Amino acid sequence: MKKIMILIGFLVIILIGCSTEPITIEEEISLTKEEQAAIDKQEEIVEESNLVKSYFSQMIEAVENNDEEGFLKFQNKSNSLFYKEQERWIEEAIFKKNQGYNFTLHLRKVNITSLEEGTIELSVNMKYQNSVSNNKVTYSILKLNDNWKIDDVPFEKIIKGNIAVLYVSDEEQAQIVLNEASDIIELYSKEFKWEPKEITIKLYDSMEQVSATVPWTGLAGWNETGESLKLMIPSMVHNNSFKILAHELSHKMLSDFSNDNLSLYLQEGVASLLQSVVEKDETDKPIINLNNLATAEQQLLENKEFTFLPISDMNKLDYTQSFEISSVGFLLADYLITQQGFENFFTMVKDLASDPYIDTRGEHKLQILSERTTKVLEKFYGNTSQLSLDYENHFNRQ
Repeated sequence: MKKIMILIGFLVIILIGCSTEPITIEEEISLTKEEQAAIDKQEEIVEESNLVKSYFSQMIEAVENNDEEGFLKFQNKSNSLFYKEQERWIEEAIFKKNQGYNFTLHLRKVNITSLEEGTIELSVNMKYQNSVSNNKVTYSILKLNDNWKIDDVPFEKIIKGNIAVLYVSDEEQAQIVLNEASDIIELYSKEFKWEPKEITIKLYDSMEQVSATVPWTGLAGWNETGESLKLMIPSMVHNNSFKILAHELSHKMLSDFSNDNLSLYLQEGVASLLQSVVEKDETDKPIINLNNLATAEQQLLENKEFTFLPISDMNKLDYTQSFEISSVGFLLADYLITQQGFENFFTMVKDLASDPYIDTRGEHKLQILSERTTKVLEKFYGNTSQLSLDYENHFNRQ
């Protein structure tokens, strides 16, 4: 027995001596079901993100090919206001190309937060002659019925009555805009019997965002019938937001009254006039003070770039001639309203409502609106050639 034990010990010593590498034991790592599910979900999201990029590349191609129907397949139709704005967006893109713009849409970034939601960043690049703009905007995207759809900028919302203000980040400024818009609408309702339906004001953090959503080379605000009122927060902060809203909301009112048939020069003219005369009283409530007109008239008449135009030439102004449109429109509206009052003027504007609505943006129907406005001017104020002389003589005598 002792010999056997000695022999076993000898063999153990020999085996140990022959071992050249240490013996290691691998520890098997096990994941919980929750951890494994999280990993699997992340892998799914990465895979989905790549599919989304490929999917939306078809929308880019639709824009390149002026394919309105193809572009709209990627928009959330259940968001009716946004969908209408996207209809106008692709129409505007095609319009700009026909005018000679180099217009391109690029997919910059896709961020999938779940298999049903995410964001997409787009850049809208436009070049015309020596003017170049590179605007960008981030939209929310949703998966609806197994298809991804763009669903507007990821706004927050505050509401007061029939007014909704949508904002990206500045809630404090959004609240100011909501309160001031409510006060101005109350004034216009009282003074001019305007009863607006729902009004949506979208506030953006930059000019790039506003311009990309229109699309336009560069603008701080946008207002069209059937669309939201789009405004840039920095412009509202650095300028008088109350005055800007007095101007822009008057466009909504005039479009409601006229079935969007009033000429662009009177649209801008009346808006500029109301921007000048609407102010806050000692209780911080808006009022109309026509005494403010004298200062606005003097500043315009002393501007070396200003030239009087007869109504026949106002009808020929292109939508890009913003100074001419707003200046002569302001003085013509000023003359008509100060001579015969707001009531007669708005009765004329409401007469245009009998003409059919043209479902497109104002710059695409300028000629038709000018013709309709000329007819109604003659109906309420007489021959437009004589009216042109009268308004010019009125201001020249001052």
